[in-house]
Amino acid sequence: MSKIISISSQAIRKLNTPQLLKGGLYLTWSATILLLITTISGVQGQRQAIKTLGKDSTPSIVTAQRLKDAFAGMDANVANELLVPAGQNTDAVKGYEERYQKAAERLVAAAENITYGDKERKPIESMQLGLGNYIAKVQQARDFHQSGDTNSVLVAYRAAAEIMDKTLLPAADELDEANFAELKRSYSEEKFASGRSLFFIVISGVILIVVLVGFQVFLSRRMRRTLNPYLLAATAIAFIFLGYTTKAILSSANNLTLAKERAFDSMHALRQARAIAYSADADQSRYLLDPTFASKHELAFMEKASRLAKLTDGLTVENITAAVKQDKDVKGFTGFLADELVNIPGNFFPGEQEAALASFSTWENYIAIDQQIRQLNQSGKLQEAIALCLGDKPGQSNWAIDQFKKANQNTFDINQAVFDKAIKQGDDDVTGFEITTPIAVSAIALLTLFGLLPRLKEYSS
Repeated sequence: MSKIISISSQAIRKLNTPQLLKGGLYLTWSATILLLITTISGVQGQRQAIKTLGKDSTPSIVTAQRLKDAFAGMDANVANELLVPAGQNTDAVKGYEERYQKAAERLVAAAENITYGDKERKPIESMQLGLGNYIAKVQQARDFHQSGDTNSVLVAYRAAAEIMDKTLLPAADELDEANFAELKRSYSEEKFASGRSLFFIVISGVILIVVLVGFQVFLSRRMRRTLNPYLLAATAIAFIFLGYTTKAILSSANNLTLAKERAFDSMHALRQARAIAYSADADQSRYLLDPTFASKHELAFMEKASRLAKLTDGLTVENITAAVKQDKDVKGFTGFLADELVNIPGNFFPGEQEAALASFSTWENYIAIDQQIRQLNQSGKLQEAIALCLGDKPGQSNWAIDQFKKANQNTFDINQAVFDKAIKQGDDDVTGFEITTPIAVSAIALLTLFGLLPRLKEYSS
């Protein structure tokens, strides 16, 4: 290496001043081209990362989660409808139709936003076929319910429930997981690529600035000219452009991190919690509807409830709330609601901590009412248990789950607003570089040329 440097130095010393000036000019132009390439490549990569998060994976993930809570909501409403004589629970009938409408709309939206081929296509097809079969079995159960054939109602509903549990909900999870896995992979790759691109941009910018400063030093020593206004202007533009570009990419990267690690991770946990809550609510009604498999439905409810929030070591809503407000770790508190509370240290987004705590407390209130329902049923008070399960007044189960849904949605909306703003800002940060970069590097190249032309003319005259 030292021999190569020595040979290069000897070759340079043999060049005369005009040759050195021309060589320096070409070197400057090469450095500007390098800066152009690294900058355009870097901002386009950053923009692609934002597109992947904001427009490709995230909408599909949210759609999959909404499909899941639409399916589970349909099932909960059907079970509620079948718990009482036909025609008595019109709210459940209406709720079923509303959830079915949403499921149909979201299936269309999911099909229109396929980005990753069969990983998304296959679960969507499973949901489309499964939904038709589920609706057919539900209609059979309703027909038997209308005629008062209790045994046939249970047979038909069990078949519908099996489709829900083994086809629809797993397919929605599969769609979610396919997109979420791709999101995590691409986010990790793009985050690394963003840092690498910024590194190359800074290196190419520093190279250009060093060349320009070196020119100034050369002209000052060789030609006794202290300042060259054109080269000074070119150097200033290079400094300003490099600083502006670095700031823009860092800002965009920070907004991408904010959108993914703060806002979207919370959104994902909240949507998972909501969908599982719908499914658990269906299990609560199944527990009362189908005594033969009551223990199975009770275990399913408990398992899903623990996935939302599991409290151990004597934890209570009160001491968890106090710890969260003081930004303390809460050991023994797990589940999607815990994930959301852990993801917001210091009330990161205004109002989020209060909304998340409300979501947690309303869920625990629902769990307390569920325990009352089971106690009533075990005491032989089935009709009272059904009334508490279907009631929508304060202190009753449907009221409690509705309060949870509202608190959950409020927390989700806070994060969604931050996510949308961060994605837009991150995109805005790197907008226009395809125009400003060529202008900046062209200006540097021209100013360098104008700065050297008088010196070159001195040797040609």
